Amino acid sequence: MPLLASCKGNPGASSSGIPINTEAGLSDSPFISGDGRRLYFTYSRYDFGQWFISGGAQPPVLSGPDRAGLHHSANPFDESDIYVATRNPDGTWSEAVNLGLNGAYADSGGMEISGGNTFVWLQGSGTASNIVMANRNADGTWGPAVDPGPGINEHSGGALQDSPKLSADGKTLWFTSNRPLGHGGKDIWFSSNSNGSWSAPANLGAPVNTAGDEDRFWFSSGGLDLYWNGPGGIMHCVSTGSTCSGTPDAVTIPGCSLPSWVSVTDDGQIMYFACRVPETGRMKIMYSVKQISGDWGVAHLVD
Repeated sequence: MPLLASCKGNPGASSSGIPINTEAGLSDSPFISGDGRRLYFTYSRYDFGQWFISGGAQPPVLSGPDRAGLHHSANPFDESDIYVATRNPDGTWSEAVNLGLNGAYADSGGMEISGGNTFVWLQGSGTASNIVMANRNADGTWGPAVDPGPGINEHSGGALQDSPKLSADGKTLWFTSNRPLGHGGKDIWFSSNSNGSWSAPANLGAPVNTAGDEDRFWFSSGGLDLYWNGPGGIMHCVSTGSTCSGTPDAVTIPGCSLPSWVSVTDDGQIMYFACRVPETGRMKIMYSVKQISGDWGVAHLVD
């Protein structure tokens, strides 16, 4: 059954408690599960709006509500946890709960596979951020955060990594990095795991990667549709396995001029993303429904 037919109510409505989007603080880096029933996002009490607008001249402001389970830090760049909201039978969202695998520093940009039993995300250490993975135990708790292996997390020469994504079978890991031998700025890289260990990361190459920055990669569960943030905003192409078929096209979402962190339900009908409001610099988690024309509809707030 298509997702839109199986979910009653507004796909962006919250049922009670602290909403996904708050008046202050930061809700960012959303990820929707393939079945559209779990929405993950990063939350911090710090508001980064003016910090963004000022180019870092103004500090983030501690102003958001305190969600249950959130770890606190006097350093705004060390305080963020991953939360998950679950779709209720009436189509609204439950109050978000702490995912339960967050560390003592910043956790962000996570996604699930295997029905929510495997999770990959970016975890801070106080000095750097690393891609880590965890598996859910039989009792529902999470196992330890594990570094995928040599070569994935690279910090020499100021290199960093961000926005990890796993294929549905858990055998391919994509991520953003500004490490050497790229096309320029930040690029999309990938690593494969066919024998229990991860291969040396390889650059995804053109036409996805350019001399500018590419980031926040997402692919459909069937691997046919690729989305990412590029110099021209959200970009899209149809995959041929290891690259794009034809020239990538820019994605327009009416009502959001600065979208990022795209993910789409398995039926291809609902896109979730973060949208930066130009006037305030603040992030809002939004969604768009695909129209009969194939274009994406007007952006709506989740809540």
